[in-house]
Amino acid sequence: MSDRMSGRNNAAAPQQRAAAGRSASGRPTAGRAARIAAQRSTPSKNSSRTSSSATARRAEPQRRSSSATPVRGAVTSSRAAVGTTRRSPVASTKRRATESNKRSAARDVEWKRRKVSAPPPEKRTRQRCVASPLRRLRIALVVVAVVLLAIVVRVAYLQTKEADSLQSAGAGQWTRTYSLPAQRGTMFDRHGNELAMSVPAASISINPKLLVDGAVIVQELDTLLDLSDDEVASLLREVESKDRGFVYVARQVDANAGDFVSALGHAGVNVDDVSRREMPGGDTGRSVLGRTNIDGVGIAGLEKQYDDMMTGTGGSMTREVDPQQRTIAGSESITQAPVAGNDLVLTIDRSIQFATEQVLLEQLERIGAKGGTVIALETKTGEILGLASVRRDDQSGEYGVTNGNFAAVDSYEPGSVAKVITIAGALDAGVVTPDATFTVPWRKQYGDDLLKDSHEHPDELMTVSDILTESSNIGTIMVQQELGRYEHYDYMTAFGLGSKTALDFPGESPGILKDVDDLWGSERVTVAYGQGMSSTSLQLVAAINVIANGGIYVAPKLVKATVGPDGKQTPMPSAASHRVVSERAAAQTTAMMQRVVCEGTATRAQVGNLPIAGKTGTAFKAADNGTYFNANGQRIYYASFVGFFPADNPQITILVSVDEPPAGTNDRFGGTAAAPVFAALVPTLLHERNIQPAPGSRGCPE
Repeated sequence: MSDRMSGRNNAAAPQQRAAAGRSASGRPTAGRAARIAAQRSTPSKNSSRTSSSATARRAEPQRRSSSATPVRGAVTSSRAAVGTTRRSPVASTKRRATESNKRSAARDVEWKRRKVSAPPPEKRTRQRCVASPLRRLRIALVVVAVVLLAIVVRVAYLQTKEADSLQSAGAGQWTRTYSLPAQRGTMFDRHGNELAMSVPAASISINPKLLVDGAVIVQELDTLLDLSDDEVASLLREVESKDRGFVYVARQVDANAGDFVSALGHAGVNVDDVSRREMPGGDTGRSVLGRTNIDGVGIAGLEKQYDDMMTGTGGSMTREVDPQQRTIAGSESITQAPVAGNDLVLTIDRSIQFATEQVLLEQLERIGAKGGTVIALETKTGEILGLASVRRDDQSGEYGVTNGNFAAVDSYEPGSVAKVITIAGALDAGVVTPDATFTVPWRKQYGDDLLKDSHEHPDELMTVSDILTESSNIGTIMVQQELGRYEHYDYMTAFGLGSKTALDFPGESPGILKDVDDLWGSERVTVAYGQGMSSTSLQLVAAINVIANGGIYVAPKLVKATVGPDGKQTPMPSAASHRVVSERAAAQTTAMMQRVVCEGTATRAQVGNLPIAGKTGTAFKAADNGTYFNANGQRIYYASFVGFFPADNPQITILVSVDEPPAGTNDRFGGTAAAPVFAALVPTLLHERNIQPAPGSRGCPE
């Protein structure tokens, strides 16, 4: 019993010792808690860095084993035998102490690790310097300064070297540049009257992509501009599709109409200032002046020939626009002023030009010819005073002044007018005289062809003057044979045949004159009376003017002077000239031509008591089929008359040509179709040029 008591005492001893370290509440006593705290906070003084690290490494497996092994001295109750465990207060205290030791050991290990991985003192000092606030502030200031400097440099670069391009790019967003066409030069007559000039106009266009309620806008434009139904329908299609950004509505309309359209203020409707070419005299001079296209570029006549001179230099203008692309009022600025083109002062006299056209129109309508031309030039200078070209419209049958200058571009066989050249050359060469006689049959064989005069007559003794007066073909051939065909060819070229005139009009024809060695058979002699060769009206009038001018050829001239933008007038050079025949030969030929007007084929060219010299020509016109007959089997004629007055002191030379006068009528001849036009023009020219016949001069004897 004493042993059992002793055993119980021994078993209770550990519990009593454990209880001694706790208070009545079961918590550690103050003394034990102080010792535990001291152990946690105070490491061993004898431990080194190496031993501490080793101890930490050994502590880890011990902590793991202690968690699995019961604390020595722990009491297990009798319920453990049946699977029920109950923790004693001592075991709980030991467990908490063990966990506290673990946390303390972990903190010691972490602290030791940090202590081991710390950098050397010198490096620690450097890092402290970098991390100091003052150092960071200085670095930040340097970085900011560098950035600001880079910005300043960039701004300076953009404002200097790139300033122009940036300014242009910016301005391009709110400004628009427009071309300013230069004022086209005006054409004046010799007295300063306007023949062709440019007047202000407007061109209307739309941008369908910018239009708001486009159908309504199109109707408004139709009301103002009086558009055709087709034009309105086309605009409506453009507005609906919006495929294009530019569509013309109307071009070169009246400037006032452009102002009305501009006042509407619609976005997408553009009004551009342009000019329109107009002729104050209507159609007067149209054949010479020519015309321009819709863009103001010369395409015919003098408008084309002097296009570069009259066009001038265009300028430019800028306008500011709002986001809706509407022009801001008052924002227009002319960046480059246009320079107007040069004006032309022509040799044309507007009054003479008008009379020339009217007389020709009346004659052509009366006889029913296809067309005709008239040229009136000043004998001494070659200056053209009037040049008309009239044609009948094939569809309407109406006659009108043409845009084409057929007097320069069409060539035809001159017929008997060329006899003047043959006889004048023979007189100049001295191989004949006006009174030299030839026995002339009415027909004769030359080569393979039997050539004839215009009418049948017996063999007749004829003087050279008679031959020209009666316009004998066979007699003229005889005179040419006296001269020689090579010499005859030289005279024809000297008279200006076979080459363009110095006028060099656009499209001008040189005519046809074969080289003398290229002529065969009857061609060698028919050229003597104007067949087998061709010339333009300009060539022919200049050739006959040689006789009127005392044997001197003077080239035709149309431009008298130019006027620059500064108003300075510059005269054009005088027309080129050269002597062709002697003055004596010219005078002899003039006397023969007076007989033609008074006694021969040109009696209808007489004008009162005014002495007139002239020559008729009635030639066959070559058809497209290679013959002189049309599709109906009728001959095709070309009638002409050339004359000058006063015959004793020539001032004016006129050539009248009638294309296709009606065959089978008496109006097919030069004396009936062309000579009356000459006679009708003479009074106007006498008046406008203030020409007075010499005292004692008279016309044809009664």
